Order: sequence, then C-alpha cells, then structure tokens
Amino acid sequence: MTWTEIMKFLGATLISMGGATVVIVGLSKWFGDFLSKRLLDNYNNKHSKELEGLKGKYGKELEETKSALEKAKSQFLRYSEKQFDLYNDLWRVLLYTKLQADELWENAIPEKIPSFSEQIKLTKNAINDNLLLIEEEHYEKLIELIKQFEQFQFGKVRLVDIRRKPGENADTISAFETRQTIDLNKNTKDKYDKLIMEIGKTFRNQIKG
Repeated sequence: MTWTEIMKFLGATLISMGGATVVIVGLSKWFGDFLSKRLLDNYNNKHSKELEGLKGKYGKELEETKSALEKAKSQFLRYSEKQFDLYNDLWRVLLYTKLQADELWENAIPEKIPSFSEQIKLTKNAINDNLLLIEEEHYEKLIELIKQFEQFQFGKVRLVDIRRKPGENADTISAFETRQTIDLNKNTKDKYDKLIMEIGKTFRNQIKG
C-alpha cells in the first residue's frame, strides 16, 4: 500500500469517526434537552399540585380566620356601643350625686341627709349592676368615690348631731367639734372632687376609644 493510499484510508476513517461523533453529540444534546424538560415538567407538576393543596388548605384557614375576626369585630362594636351609653348615663348619675353632696356642704340641714343617703345607694347599685361593662380600673375609682361620698355623709350626720348636743359647756365643746368635723368634711369633699374629675377624664378617654 502506497503512502497516498494510507493517507486516503486514514482520512476516510477519521471522516467516518467524525460523522459518528457528530451524530452522538447531537443525540446526546437532544436526549439531554429532552430529559431536562421531562424532569422540569415533573418538578413543576409536582410542586403545582403541592401549591394547589397548600392554597386550598390555607385558603380555608384564611376564610375561617376572616370569619372569626368579623365576629369578634361585631361583638366588640356591640360592647363598645353599650359601654358608651353606660358611661354617659353613669356620668350623669355621678354628677347628680355630687350636686347633692355640694348642697349639703353649703347647708348641712337634717332634711337633706336622707335624700343624699338614698342617692348614694342608687349610684352604688348603678355601678354594681353594670359591672360587666365597666373597666376594672374605672370600677376601682368608682368604688373609692362611693366611699368618699359615704364618708362625707357620715361627717354631715355627725355635724348635725354636734349642733343638737345639749348640756353644760355645750357651746364650747360644740364649737371645737364642729370645727374639727367641718375640716374633716372639707378634706373628704376635696377628695371626691378630685376623684370625680379623674373619673370624668378616664370615661372620656374610654368612650373616645
């Protein structure tokens, strides 16, 4: 075999091998693309189903949560509306009780004491009857106010009794006890005046939300 024939044979072999390589490379690329697409499709299908499942699950939970929130909102609005009305009504009761106390301060006559005593009882009942709608911190202040009104009433009763006291040296003793009792009553009045202003402020803040 001549050198020329050998070169032709090698060239044909290389060409033949090169063509096969091209075919193999082409097939490999096509198979790779095909496999990648199938894997990607499977992945997408799998996660699409999982995503749909999650959407269904959490969508239901979201609707339940929204429903619960709407119910809570409705209940809160009803509560707030009733509390608003109560605080306004209760404030009027407190002011009327204070008015009677102030009248007693100006003129401690026996005839006014029973009506003041009855008003304190009515105010106390109004507070306790609506306990469920009164905030705890407000309730504590209201009860303290009632105590101050009762203390003031007691002081006025004592003042009336002192002024009625007969006997020797009654004028001297009466003057001292009267002054002492008036001072105690003034101290009590200052307390309920301050307390009722604090309650008015907290009521206003509460109904404003």
